[in-house]
Amino acid sequence: MASRLTKFVNRFSLQTVLTVPFVVQVIAVVGIVGYLSFKNGQETVNALASQVRNELTARILQQLEATIERPYVINQINANSLLQGDLNVSTGQGEHQLWQQAKVFPSTNLIYCATEADGAFLGVGRSKGGVGDSLQIQIASPTTNRYMQYYEADATGRRSFLRSKGNRPYDPRIRPWYEAAVLASAPTWSEVYLDFDALLPVITANTPVYDSTNGQLLGVCATDIILSEELNDFLRKLQISKSGIAFIMEPSGLLIASSTLDPITVGSGDQTQRLLASDSDNALIRGSVQHLVDTYHSLNQVKSAQISFEREGAQHYLDVTRFEDAHGLDWIVVLVVPEVDFMEQINRNTQNTMLLCVVALLVTIGIGLMITRWLTQPLLYLSATARDIANGEWNRTIELQRADVIGDLSRSLATMANQLQESFVLLEQRIEERTTELIQLNQELQRLAHIDSLTQAANRRYFDYYLEKEWRRLARDQQPLTLILCDVDYFKQYNDTYGHQAGDRCLQQISQVLSQAARRPADLVARYGGEEFAIVLSNTSVAGGIHLAETIHTLLRSLHIPHRTSHVSYVTVSMGIASIIPHADSTPQELIAATDCALYAAKSKGRDRYCISPG
Repeated sequence: MASRLTKFVNRFSLQTVLTVPFVVQVIAVVGIVGYLSFKNGQETVNALASQVRNELTARILQQLEATIERPYVINQINANSLLQGDLNVSTGQGEHQLWQQAKVFPSTNLIYCATEADGAFLGVGRSKGGVGDSLQIQIASPTTNRYMQYYEADATGRRSFLRSKGNRPYDPRIRPWYEAAVLASAPTWSEVYLDFDALLPVITANTPVYDSTNGQLLGVCATDIILSEELNDFLRKLQISKSGIAFIMEPSGLLIASSTLDPITVGSGDQTQRLLASDSDNALIRGSVQHLVDTYHSLNQVKSAQISFEREGAQHYLDVTRFEDAHGLDWIVVLVVPEVDFMEQINRNTQNTMLLCVVALLVTIGIGLMITRWLTQPLLYLSATARDIANGEWNRTIELQRADVIGDLSRSLATMANQLQESFVLLEQRIEERTTELIQLNQELQRLAHIDSLTQAANRRYFDYYLEKEWRRLARDQQPLTLILCDVDYFKQYNDTYGHQAGDRCLQQISQVLSQAARRPADLVARYGGEEFAIVLSNTSVAGGIHLAETIHTLLRSLHIPHRTSHVSYVTVSMGIASIIPHADSTPQELIAATDCALYAAKSKGRDRYCISPG
C-alpha cells in the first residue's frame, strides 16, 4: 500500500506535492473560521465595546491625573522659595526659577506668585495669552500702577526688554484663583474661569503661603493650565471610533474639553462665556447630557457607570466617570460610542472572511513557489548584510540558525564582523582619549593666557578685554560700572627690606584678599602692573565699590603682614574708586583715568585709604 502511494506521489512534481496539501488545508481552516466568526461576531460586540470603553476611559483618566499633579509640585517648590527668601515677588528676584519650571513643564500656561501685602505679581507664562511658543516674564505691582508688564526672557530666564503692557489694572488679590486659596487656607483648585488675556477656559492650582512663625498669609503661588489647549488636543488625538466622542464637563453642565471641533465658549471679547454642554453645537453631546439628566434627574447626581441609550433609532454606548481629587476637583468624564461603529467592523470582517478564502488559496500557491527560494534567500541576505557591515551598520543579525553549509558561512561572517567591530571600537576610544587630552591642553593654554602666573589673578591683557566687553554690555543696559585700582603702599621699600621673594609672597596674599572680597561671578580681580591691582565691578554703584574697599582694608589688616618701613608697621594698600554708567560718548580709558586720579589722591592723603573720583 505504501509502495503504491509512493509511486502515485512520485508522478507529480515536488512543487505540486508541496502546494496541494496547503491549498486543501487553508480552504478547510478558513471556511471553518469564517463560519464561526460570522456566528459569534454579534455576541462579542458588547464585550468588545465594554473593553474598548474601559481602555479609552482609563487613558483619559490617566491624562487627567498627570495634568493635575504637576501644578501642585511646582507650587510647593515656589512656596518654599518664597518662605526662604529665594523668591521675591516685589523685586523680581528668582524669576529665572519660574522660567526654568515653565521650560521643564511645557504643558503649563502660567506659573506665578502674588503677595498679600502689596498685591505684587510675578509670573512666567506663554506668549499670545498662553498659546504661543515663547516664554514671557509678567510683572504687576504698585510700581507699575498695577498694569501688567510683559518682558521677553533672555537665555538665563531673566527679563531682558519690555515687550508690551496690559490695558487694564490687575490686582491678583481680587482674582478668583487668589480668593479661592485664601478661602480654603489650603492647596485647592480655583473654579474654571476664562483667562484674563486668552479668554479660554483655565483652571488654577493654588497654594497659599503662610509665615511659619506667626501664621500670617504671605501670598499665594499658583499654576495655570488652559484646559482647552491641554485636554482638547489629547481628546482629539484619542482614537475612539469612527463617530465616537469624548468630553469633560462640570456638574454644573459647563463644558471643559471635547474631542470635537465644536467651540466650548460663546460670545467674543468681554462678552465671552463658557458653553453649557446642553447647548453644544454637537448633537451627540446634547443627547448624552439629556440622557444623563433623564437618568439621574440632575448632573450633580451622576455616578460612574456604563450605560446605553437610544437616539434617533440607533443604540449608543455611554461610559460616564466621576473624576475627583483631594483638592476639590469634581468633573464628569463622558465617552459616547455608537453601536454601529462596532457592528460596521463586524460586518466588514464577515465580508473580509469570505474574501480571505479566495486570497488564502492564491497565497498558498504563492507559498509553494516561495519554497523554491529557500536556498537562495539566505545567500542574498548574507550578501546584503556584508554590504551593510562595510557601511558601518554593525547591529544587523548575521548568524542564521541553520545546520547546513549556509549556517556555517553565516557564523563565520558573524565572527569576522565582531572582530572588526571590536577593532573599530578600540580605535574610536583611542581617538576620543586623544581628543580629550587636546581639549584639556587647549583649556589650560587659554587659562594661562588669561592668568598672571605669580598672583593667579587675571593678567593685564584679560583685564583690558573684560573691561571693554562689560563696557559695551552695560552701555546697552544702562547699568553702572565701577572700577577700583589698588596700589601696595611702600612696596619698593618692602622689597628692599625683605627681598623680592618675600615681595612675591606679599603680592600673592594681597591677590587672595582681593579675590576673597570680590566674590560675585561677574567681579574681576586683575594684576594691573607691578604692585597694582584692578577690580572690575559690573552692575555696581559707588556705594558697592566703597563697601568692597572697606572689606579689603578689613581683611588686609586682619592678615597684619609685617612691614617695618611703613608708617603703620604692616602692609597697607591705597585705593582709587570711580563709577560710571557707560554711554556712546565715553570710553573705558576715561574710567581708568578717573580711577587713577582717585588713587593718586589716596596716596597723597597719607595712604592706607581709599578716595572716590568726583566724576
